Amino acid sequence: MTIKHDLPSLKQRLLPQLAELGSSAHLSGVWPLQSYSLGAMNFMIPGEVTYDLQLSNTGGGVLLSGTVSAQVQTECARCLEPALFDVEGEVEGYYLINPSHEELDLADDEFVIVDDSGEVDLAPALLAAIIFETPQVVLCDEDCRGLCPICGANLNEQQCGCQQDVLPDSPFSVLKDLRDLKNLKDSDIS
Repeated sequence: MTIKHDLPSLKQRLLPQLAELGSSAHLSGVWPLQSYSLGAMNFMIPGEVTYDLQLSNTGGGVLLSGTVSAQVQTECARCLEPALFDVEGEVEGYYLINPSHEELDLADDEFVIVDDSGEVDLAPALLAAIIFETPQVVLCDEDCRGLCPICGANLNEQQCGCQQDVLPDSPFSVLKDLRDLKNLKDSDIS
């Protein structure tokens, strides 16, 4: 899956403030993310992305935890009209301070090394939380009827009158028999 985004940074100085074991800091605010993409899907953020984070020195590193939330807009997968949904994700991250050789052998996606500046960018952790909570299929409404496959009319707004029957040589024609069987069973129950 391709992830594209113009990521505004959210720099935070960890050192020397969080150099002591047990030290912590609370952060909350607004992150100016306006959009992101996943593969061919584009997502706009019409409002604010808010975050509430906790940074804690656990000995050798700083643990990031908290939440990020936003209202997101994209196209409905069925009718292509705008669709809004809320995202609230759990933010997680670990930032190593003076890592040992054993820690450096771990996979790179398990931690970020705090460089000599003592500053890290928390933005990738916030974006990861948003992406994790972004649905793969977004609908404007659960009952969205979509577009007519023949004329392209939005079936939520009008009935188009196009012939919607499945052609007999279509691989989906078997499903028509299932619908007829269900209707037959429903009539037996009544």
